Amino acid sequence: MFRLISILSKNSKIVHIHPMEKILLAVMPIILMGFSNSIYPLIFNILVFVMLHVVCKNPFNIVWKFTFAAAAFASISSITLIFDYGGYYCLVLVLRTFSSGICLSYLALTTPMDDILYLCSRNTYLRDVSDIAKSMERFIMLIEDEYVVLYNAIKSRNGFSSLSLKIKNTGKMAGLLFVNTMKRWQDIKNAINTRCYRGNMSYLQKEFDYSRGRVVLILLYNGCLLYFVL
Repeated sequence: MFRLISILSKNSKIVHIHPMEKILLAVMPIILMGFSNSIYPLIFNILVFVMLHVVCKNPFNIVWKFTFAAAAFASISSITLIFDYGGYYCLVLVLRTFSSGICLSYLALTTPMDDILYLCSRNTYLRDVSDIAKSMERFIMLIEDEYVVLYNAIKSRNGFSSLSLKIKNTGKMAGLLFVNTMKRWQDIKNAINTRCYRGNMSYLQKEFDYSRGRVVLILLYNGCLLYFVL
């Protein structure tokens, strides 16, 4: 899943646009909608980002996985809050989560992680943070690859055919996943060190399309959301 999102983001229709514009567009509504106590700004933000996904031609099967998974978790978590705060409060909470999920999916599907890390690496104070984040990205991909191999191996042997087998083999898979990932990560570390790794990641210089007009429109949109929240 993580690898698929990374590939889709690098082939996005607006990948050439400056990452800070997309971060400003996606992250600010998440912060502002967190203070909303009305459903109308939330619904408005959701509709806007649905249109943005359509314009960018993002795959909606991935978008819905982001949004509905987050909304389902919020729905289950807010069941007990119905008795204390009422149904309307819980509806607002679910819509906040749904709105955040659709904003994050937009950012993830249009902005490659390498572009963000490249911008961070240009700052002296953020260079170490970007190197750690890049290492974590590779480690997550490593875990995902190992998980797919183990899951398919167990599934091909009917290891998930019953509830007891699911519980038993899931525990075994988790243990093997941790052990195998540590072994593979150590091999990768040794390979990097033998190639005179200096302790920091190098990024190819990249030019982005920056537009003051787009920034003004983004600020106006965030200002409208702030007005609705207040």
